[in-house]
Amino acid sequence: MKVKSILLAVLITTCVTIKAQWVTQVSGFSTPLGINDISIVDANVVWASAFDTTGTGTVNKFTRTLNGGTTWTAGSVTGAGALDISSIYAYTKDTAWVSMLDNNVGGGKIYRTNNGGTSWTAQSTASFSAPGGSTNFIYMFNKNNGVCVGDSNSGYWEIYTTINGGTNWTRVVTGNIPSNLAGEIGFENNYCAIGNTVWFGTSSGRVYKSNNMGATWTATATGLSAITRVAFKDANNGIATDGTTLVKTTNGGLTWTTLSHTGTLYNTDLIYVPGTIGTYISSGATFYGGSSNGSSYSTNDGATWTNVDAVGHSALAFLNSTTGWSGEVNTSATVKGMFKWTGTFTGIKNNDYIKEISLNVFPNPFSNQVTIVVNSGKTPLTNLSIEIIDVLGNIITKRNDFNENKIVLNRDNLANGVYFYKISDSSTVIGTGRLIAQ
Repeated sequence: MKVKSILLAVLITTCVTIKAQWVTQVSGFSTPLGINDISIVDANVVWASAFDTTGTGTVNKFTRTLNGGTTWTAGSVTGAGALDISSIYAYTKDTAWVSMLDNNVGGGKIYRTNNGGTSWTAQSTASFSAPGGSTNFIYMFNKNNGVCVGDSNSGYWEIYTTINGGTNWTRVVTGNIPSNLAGEIGFENNYCAIGNTVWFGTSSGRVYKSNNMGATWTATATGLSAITRVAFKDANNGIATDGTTLVKTTNGGLTWTTLSHTGTLYNTDLIYVPGTIGTYISSGATFYGGSSNGSSYSTNDGATWTNVDAVGHSALAFLNSTTGWSGEVNTSATVKGMFKWTGTFTGIKNNDYIKEISLNVFPNPFSNQVTIVVNSGKTPLTNLSIEIIDVLGNIITKRNDFNENKIVLNRDNLANGVYFYKISDSSTVIGTGRLIAQ
């Protein structure tokens, strides 16, 4: 049976001092649990899924915040029985999906909630039948289109796509997926998605890619024996690791070359920070089963890594260069469980300036119009401008017609999906975030 891929060694640590960039928050679980996935909707709404730190128990629990992590409320996936959550994807404060698997006898399911996690419904058309079925991750490109990837079952990768929010999932036919190698499997949450493109790494050192929301796939060898994490900053440029060595691509994963790096690279999670020039963050341990834990970041596409701390971090997720979360193990319902990033990255933003800036974006998600209000605790803001950027980094529109500190954006021809906004005061970026058009 498939062994859980989360690195348990990163989670139990001795007493250490956390640097200012990470601030402890309380996950709300009544018993000690780790965090294996985090999904950010916006600066206030974040979901995270839990796992058992011993690697033997069954956990179908999640936690959610509606106020940027000031409070987290834990819950369970109703009806999930003896299934573990392998990944979570949140679309709004009310709507989220989880992929689940049975680590004892095999098999898995997808569940969806439309009421903030109060109740969940199994989306049974994605069968992931035992004994071979095993989910690795679920990702929704928008509220209707999504993909869920599992290991080989009945002789080929078990991958499903949906065009109606999961009401119906259709398995991708074997001819549209390169054959898996002997013993080749995926890892939980070992994927990256940008626009309609999604990549995932395998235990045989290959990276699979689909540029049409999971309908067809290609596979490329990277030169590594395994890919534990893969992260892209745009459609062409990304990095991948086996936990020790880094490889990079500049053509979307068609070819990979070794990336020499200095500094400490941790191997539980590796992500790109949206909106930055080339910032990546790693977390976990320095090697599998090791006790040297921490987090580090690179602002030059992985070439140089700067250590942040020596604390046991697990899953990572960032909204922008100043807002992000990582997981840890809580000790009770009122102690520990999450970290929130409160720092900034060298050369990205002037934190002394932006720390007195607040943004109010409403409604988000939006259907017809979205209003953005910029407030400053410093001198009045002048020459405000805003850019709306798609997930490929293309500027969709740029506006500078703020009414003092307020602007109203019409939907116009904007397609459903995720976008980013960047607000500047003269030449200084003062705020970024995510918009959801639906």
